[in-house]
Amino acid sequence: MKSLIVVKQAEYDQALAGIIATALEELGPVAIANGDLLALKINLCDARTPDTGAITHPFFLDQLLKCLREKYPRSEIYIVESDGTVAFADEFIKWFGFLPILDKWNAQWFNLSKDKIINKKINGLALSEVPVPELLTRAKLINVPKLKTNMLTQITCCLKNLFGCLPVIEKGNFHSQIDRVIADVNTVYRPIFNLVDGILAMGGARGPASGIPIRTNLLLAGEDAVAIDTLAARIMGLNPKKIKHIKYAQKAGVGGMEYELKGKLGKYDFEINKYELMQFTLGGKLQDALRKRFRKTANK
Repeated sequence: MKSLIVVKQAEYDQALAGIIATALEELGPVAIANGDLLALKINLCDARTPDTGAITHPFFLDQLLKCLREKYPRSEIYIVESDGTVAFADEFIKWFGFLPILDKWNAQWFNLSKDKIINKKINGLALSEVPVPELLTRAKLINVPKLKTNMLTQITCCLKNLFGCLPVIEKGNFHSQIDRVIADVNTVYRPIFNLVDGILAMGGARGPASGIPIRTNLLLAGEDAVAIDTLAARIMGLNPKKIKHIKYAQKAGVGGMEYELKGKLGKYDFEINKYELMQFTLGGKLQDALRKRFRKTANK
């Protein structure tokens, strides 16, 4: 079954709220009623300013909240993120100017790492259960990822952003099976739609925090995270069939890699990805091989 992806050209300006509203209308009926509890998962992966392309742009969130608040004035809206090894969500939300925006649109900040946890058992590729913050068992989830490369998973978009819902600080513990874990958590964290801030994207092998800012002025919207990530990989000059967490998520029934586009795509300057990511991947494989050899030698 094909998924519809709406593609829009946009900038960080006052027209953005209208563009977001139009994208959601073209996507079709959204399963939100006025008064529903909403949780918007943004991306605050590191202490990087919005102009780097590493984190959700505050103006993007401002315009999305404007759109939602005008349509759902009685809804309770939470902006959510979790802590990580180098991500201090409570600090980042203050440092990068989000709190005045939340006040402006009567939205609330919520750190998922500080919520009560409900463990959901699954028959996953890597996990037997997924810890779910209690808020996400009650709220309708809206996924608001960035369009970025990632040194571990090649890309960060919809699927990887929902990995950030895990209320676990030491997320590095999952890195040995990161692609399978991403697929597993996406069987549990199911957004009603995904809205990708690709206006200022990130490329290069140092993503998702220290890569190269690339201006694409793209906004992507869709219900199927697998389909959007498939398109995102192609936009960034990568082969989605070689990105493991996309394939695993499709295998797990999260979504499909087939889609149809509503909108136009141009050509974007992501040529650097083909070479930098290849070198980084080969370097990582060499390091892994050397570590294994060292362990064998040490155990003799």
